[in-house]
Amino acid sequence: MIGIGEVLPGLVDSHVHLYEYGDSWSSYCGKFIMLAVSDDVASSLRTLEIARHCSSVVPAVGVHPWSVNEGVDVAKFARDLEELLEAGGIRFLGEVGLDKIFTPSTFSYQLKVFEAALDLASRYGVGLSVHAAGAWREVLDLLRKYGISVAIFHWYTGPLDLLEDIVAEGYLIGVNPALKVQRKHEDVVRVAPLEALVTESDGPYVYRGLKLGPELIEYLLAGVAQIKGVGVEEVAKAVRRNFAKALSRVGLTLYLP
Repeated sequence: MIGIGEVLPGLVDSHVHLYEYGDSWSSYCGKFIMLAVSDDVASSLRTLEIARHCSSVVPAVGVHPWSVNEGVDVAKFARDLEELLEAGGIRFLGEVGLDKIFTPSTFSYQLKVFEAALDLASRYGVGLSVHAAGAWREVLDLLRKYGISVAIFHWYTGPLDLLEDIVAEGYLIGVNPALKVQRKHEDVVRVAPLEALVTESDGPYVYRGLKLGPELIEYLLAGVAQIKGVGVEEVAKAVRRNFAKALSRVGLTLYLP
């Protein structure tokens, strides 16, 4: 778990599924400051175990909308997550949210689970890493409804005209190495202010033949810098500053190089 006073690595991966890497996750420890997300209760426990062994990992627990089905026990889900929050040391829920593109048939069940997560986030004052594919406006409206102060919109490819509203709420926009092969994501980087961007990998996901992972963060910084017309280090510093600010708002203090 990250502690006050520790000097952390300068590269930020604000969304990575470390538990999917088996034992090889350790190759990233100390090289990146990582928000490690989870997909269900079992993977949440694994993420917490990883964080106990790596001080540059911020663990996030949650249930991915792809893991939700019509048989989901929302009350049990809420109890399980609350038990983890009560144990202390968890300052983020994720990956949580809604998906109308890849899993639209379970949307009504996703909504119940997401609202349970939002209730917990509101009561415990934790941040959220949100999945919002095809449901960007719905997710934003719900974040507002529950008074969530810290949220990162993972791999944002939503409407460009919604970015202003998201940024106005103080939420962050996650940008991904898929920038290389996804024109919509490139447009998002062009429009979103640098003060609202954080880098992510979503590793070890494979997208259009591109194997995502923290090792692509340096490439991503260069891509953002080119689009923005600024230096790579300026982008890197902005991302570190944005991420550190978000974490500070949920009680984590980072001392970055």
